[in-house]
Amino acid sequence: MKGSNKILISSLLLIGCFDLFIAYQVIGLKASHLHAENGFLENLQAVLLVLSIVVFLSQLFLTSKYNRIFPLGGAFLCFAFLLREIDIEDLDVPAIIIFLGSGTGRNVMVALLATVLIVYAVIHFHEIKNDIPAFFIEKSSLTILVGLILLVSGGVFDKKIHLAHYQFYEEIIEVTGYYLVFTGAVMAWPFLQSSREVSFRNRNK
Repeated sequence: MKGSNKILISSLLLIGCFDLFIAYQVIGLKASHLHAENGFLENLQAVLLVLSIVVFLSQLFLTSKYNRIFPLGGAFLCFAFLLREIDIEDLDVPAIIIFLGSGTGRNVMVALLATVLIVYAVIHFHEIKNDIPAFFIEKSSLTILVGLILLVSGGVFDKKIHLAHYQFYEEIIEVTGYYLVFTGAVMAWPFLQSSREVSFRNRNK
């Protein structure tokens, strides 16, 4: 069994057990503090996003310039989600950080980073275009996609609906989504390393 398959299976078992355990705590034992604002589940989401950013950025040292758009895109995506999850205005940090991490400042910063990323992709498109088809059929990319779908679907519970523990369902779905993004980031390591070696061999034929 390939390393990426082992990571995926182990990760799915782990997150499944975790979700069941937390569900029992909240629904069975009424531990509603776990999904409270700035509670355990929200803090866990932030941790998963930070770890994902670290994993994506670490791939920049493992890949050639032809593949760097992919980890950069993943790191940007997780950074944007992190700004969404953290209430920076409630933290004891300098005013400039609060401005950049919330409201208009946050939107402007994310837009600028997205623009830089798009420009980078356009400039290097002729170099990365051959890797794009493989990227969209890799298990790592599909795992990240499933995670993103869960994040979007979790928004259904963002409104006050007539369902017991609706906040819990929102938070646990988001935790699962972010965990799958992190898992996909880890799984991308062998794919990117292999792609770099193929590119290197092709350039030296």
